[in-house]
Amino acid sequence: MTKPLDGIKVLDLSWVFSAPFATLMLQDLGAEVVKIERPGAGDRSRSIPPFKEGVSGYFYMLNRGKKSISLNMKSEEGKQLFLNLAQEFDVIVENFVAGTMDKLGIGYEEVKKVNPKIIFASLNGFGSGGPYSHLPCIDGIAQAMGGLMSQNGLEGGKPLKTGPAVADSVSGVYLTVGILSAIIERNKTGKGTRIEVSMMDSVFSVLEESVIRTSMTGESLSARGNKDPLGAPWEAFKTNDDKWVIVCASGNDRFTKVYQGIGREDIVREFEGDDIPSLEKRAANLDYLNQIFEDWAKTRSADQVLRFLSDLHIPAGEVKNTKDLIQDPHLKGRNMVVDVQHPVLGDVKLPNLPIKFFDRNIGLQNGDTPIEPQLGEHNKEVLQSVLGIDENEINRLRELGVIFDSHNMNAIH
Repeated sequence: MTKPLDGIKVLDLSWVFSAPFATLMLQDLGAEVVKIERPGAGDRSRSIPPFKEGVSGYFYMLNRGKKSISLNMKSEEGKQLFLNLAQEFDVIVENFVAGTMDKLGIGYEEVKKVNPKIIFASLNGFGSGGPYSHLPCIDGIAQAMGGLMSQNGLEGGKPLKTGPAVADSVSGVYLTVGILSAIIERNKTGKGTRIEVSMMDSVFSVLEESVIRTSMTGESLSARGNKDPLGAPWEAFKTNDDKWVIVCASGNDRFTKVYQGIGREDIVREFEGDDIPSLEKRAANLDYLNQIFEDWAKTRSADQVLRFLSDLHIPAGEVKNTKDLIQDPHLKGRNMVVDVQHPVLGDVKLPNLPIKFFDRNIGLQNGDTPIEPQLGEHNKEVLQSVLGIDENEINRLRELGVIFDSHNMNAIH
């Protein structure tokens, strides 16, 4: 069956995680994605672990099914080949430091001259304007400067970034939304456009109520661990089978149900109420209220605690690790954990695209055999099929180091 983005062609100059995460989503939705990689080394994520027999699982995870050409973008012939290719594609994606493409002479204004319909999508640390625009950035820097680290961690402790690269992921999703919006607009107007997503902007935009709270109170929201003043109990609690359960009981009704259920009518009488003073009183005594629930929970198993809370319709869940999740029956039932076969990595599991279409399958299916491209593997295919370049010219470009693949491994140093 067809996919939503069938026929859309993406020229992908991005590397490592943020923008490749976006182009992976576009590919799963049906776009054809052709990576342009550095001669010799290629995408830096080719050298990021885990490895098996020299193959990076990290690179595979983000680049399965894409095509690769390796083009020396600093050479005049390489730049011209890029501009020639740009005429035949719908979208260009890049995630260099802002201004890099312009310095190379292949920025949006140059590309627009040869393809007015192009959607030129950039993802960078701080955007192309403002005092930070020239600075390099990776996920941890964006989490710090965007405000996330100041709110993550334990109260009074060291600021912590999240484990997974949330700034990369969020900015990648925003870039995808921008590209899809630009495609819809171009379908109406016939004109392309330039879009940009900043990692710092992306993190700042998902700080929940922090900005409005600070603008109203003048105080920054500090780290608070797993607690939230919206309710009690609200924390991660360890059970007697060495598991952790997080409980998020917001509001007076849930507060009352929980503490009545564990036999603490005295706590309900002292702290119940839906008015602002009652809410503030519970918030001010959250550590005390959490400790009461913790004393009850630590004498029971995780299943017992979760069953008790489920019967009361209280939001709660087991704190799961990745080993738990790849065997999780719910994720498996939703086709989110997919078993795929790779010629070197073997049988591995991948997370699937979480967007579900009810009339067709999108993303991966169990038993699929997607592979990642070798560096420059599709030079010949793309240059011949897209630009009509013959084999003699391809050999000449290879000998000059304009393109790079397995035939000239020693040509570029």
